Amino acid sequence: MGYYKKLSIERGSSRQLSNQLRKARRTMNNLPFELSLDSINEIDKYQRAQDKESLNKFNQDVKDWSEKAKQALRTSIKSMVRRDVYLSDSLKANLYYDTKYSKEANRIGFSFAREGIYIHKGAGRGQGGIIGGRWIDKHGSLKERAAESAGLQGTGNRKPLRWFDPVIEGRLPQLADLVADYSATMQINATNIYIDDRA
Repeated sequence: MGYYKKLSIERGSSRQLSNQLRKARRTMNNLPFELSLDSINEIDKYQRAQDKESLNKFNQDVKDWSEKAKQALRTSIKSMVRRDVYLSDSLKANLYYDTKYSKEANRIGFSFAREGIYIHKGAGRGQGGIIGGRWIDKHGSLKERAAESAGLQGTGNRKPLRWFDPVIEGRLPQLADLVADYSATMQINATNIYIDDRA
């Protein structure tokens, strides 16, 4: 085999690994733990956009709710997990806005280090979930769940520490009241917020 053919094969495999790493990074960063505030009616959404004072108050109320939820989650981490400063520092509340008619808050997301999922589910080395996973660790290496650990999460010395779901569940009624006060045609979609609903 010639020199240029070998070089071409090496570059191709290097490119393939780079693509896998990029895809894994996107997958890891796009795990949405978010609530969406869905509007049933587009006409009402347009009419709400006309009342700027009400819109600004709603956005501020939602922002305040997300910040209080973030603080409650940090307290939960500190009380359950104790020494995990990395997880606590990585926790962020993200607010997203609908830009079609106005800048109305329509999603609230929470992002945190991947280890938060492991702690919540009781997973770890040798104790993985049913569905395998790939991820990029904090050093940039591609990692994969070991086949022999399948289905063992929450067993042995790794017990689930449910630091996320109960806190959000306890705070949802407050958000529901904020949404109901703002609009009768808006509803909360919480299908993507809970860690326990994922394998």
